[in-house]
Amino acid sequence: MAEEWSKRRELELNTPGGILSAQWRGITLQNAMDRYLHEFAQDAGRSKRATIEQLQRFPIARVQITALTSQQIIEHAVMRRNSGILPATINQDIVWLGIILKTAVAAWKTPVDLAEFEAAKLLLKSKGLIGKSKSRDRRPSAEEIERIRAYFQRSQRIRPSAIIPMEDIMGFAIATSRRQEEITRLLWSDLDEKSMTCWVRDAKHPRQKWGNHKRFKLSHEAMAIIRRQPRAQGEERIFPYHGKSIGTRWRAACAACGIEDLRFHDLRHEATSQLFEAGYEIVEVQQFTLHESWDVLKRYTHLRPEKLALRQAPGA
Repeated sequence: MAEEWSKRRELELNTPGGILSAQWRGITLQNAMDRYLHEFAQDAGRSKRATIEQLQRFPIARVQITALTSQQIIEHAVMRRNSGILPATINQDIVWLGIILKTAVAAWKTPVDLAEFEAAKLLLKSKGLIGKSKSRDRRPSAEEIERIRAYFQRSQRIRPSAIIPMEDIMGFAIATSRRQEEITRLLWSDLDEKSMTCWVRDAKHPRQKWGNHKRFKLSHEAMAIIRRQPRAQGEERIFPYHGKSIGTRWRAACAACGIEDLRFHDLRHEATSQLFEAGYEIVEVQQFTLHESWDVLKRYTHLRPEKLALRQAPGA
């Protein structure tokens, strides 16, 4: 038996890549994910890290990385589909599986068969198990905005000193298209009242996580909201609150008002659409919203026909 084992082992090691494969025996996908998080994801955002950490809890994470097959990847996607997960979310799993596997090959010389991954990805896409998320076009109606504003006004009267000024923050989001986290990072020192502009630090960017500071234009309404914010000694932020707290208050308001499927981020859609309805051109709107291109900007633009002003035809 010992002789047979030694012959099989010798044959295995003599095959192309055999020694390298032996070095990686017992190393699982979970081990590779841990190493990736440690070496390459120090500055990863919360959602990206959460996706990888969630993947580590599934059975596929316990598979030996060099033995991963297309069948196992497909089984993971089917299991997720059967549990009610949408194709766009399953796609995030597959994207990060690919990133981990390709990193293992390029950075650690792991003998992973990437053809197995590509075959699984191709089939999952053709069968509709993975796909891109649908573009969101939700805009709050004027009546919904008024109901939420009235809710915040009532809350402020009950506890004026202990509550985030959500009416102002909502109004500022609609006037500027700033995200909730961006609003809480605006500084008094970055505000230029004369030019009616302000810098937003670490603005969201698909590839640049930190240091993407940009200056944006403020409307008269936005300036009025800023001017009525109290300036606390030792506090540099214009809106010294936590983004998560703003999100919690927003969801509570929508629930109390019976408004469904309205996110704080939808106010960015509302702001962008209102700028176009006010007559601003694309390049002008970009000075407010800071969108990189029209391809990105149009995802946030949902014009209402009744708001469109008719122009006089030439020669009429």
